[in-house]
Amino acid sequence: MTFAEHLEELRLRLFRSTVAFAAALAGSMCFYRDLVDLVTIPHFRAMAMLSNPPSHLEFIAGGYGAPVMAMMKLAMIAGLFLASPVIGGQLWAFVRAGLTGRERRAAAAFAPSSFLLFVLGCAFGYFVLIPYALYGMAGMLPADRVRPVFLFAEYLDLVTTMTLVLGAMFQLPLVMVLLARLGVVRPSSFGRWRRNAFVGNLVLAGILSPPDLLSMAAFAVPLFLLYEAGALAARFAVPD
Repeated sequence: MTFAEHLEELRLRLFRSTVAFAAALAGSMCFYRDLVDLVTIPHFRAMAMLSNPPSHLEFIAGGYGAPVMAMMKLAMIAGLFLASPVIGGQLWAFVRAGLTGRERRAAAAFAPSSFLLFVLGCAFGYFVLIPYALYGMAGMLPADRVRPVFLFAEYLDLVTTMTLVLGAMFQLPLVMVLLARLGVVRPSSFGRWRRNAFVGNLVLAGILSPPDLLSMAAFAVPLFLLYEAGALAARFAVPD
């Protein structure tokens, strides 16, 4: 293909991806109330775990513009997630022409695994980690002296950030297998580095998690299990 043909191919793929995202965004905006109900479930689960929950559990808008921007952000995240199969397919269709047969097989094996691990990480964060993290943070303050006020925009930023971080963290086994396949790290080295990985997981959990022991443990334990899963998968993928 000539350079002009490559540009035309890129334009076509970008156009299809944009149309898919716009359609998903429009659909998300139509069901924004359902999205709000969905995204606030961890908050109400956390409040239900408190021994002395606050009398007012509802969120505060915090102004006229804040909830509008928060809703737009929520709809864009949902639209991007819904359109991701189409966008990923268009990206793959564009780059596969420049790959060798071996590279195509490797990408075909790693891309679905990466997407599945990302979804599993987001699901773990949404259903397990985030409710307990919110519970830990809400229980730090004495309810008889401090009345909590929950801003919806701040809550949405916290939940989306934690969800995306968990989705990225669940890529760890895939990264370890990739390093082993490329010959950068021997699979047996992961076993020798177990203690260092455990300490590193604790440090990373302390940086990424909210400032309470329950949230730190909820971050650190899955990280260590992911490391063990990656070490085991690397041994199967690349025998020493």
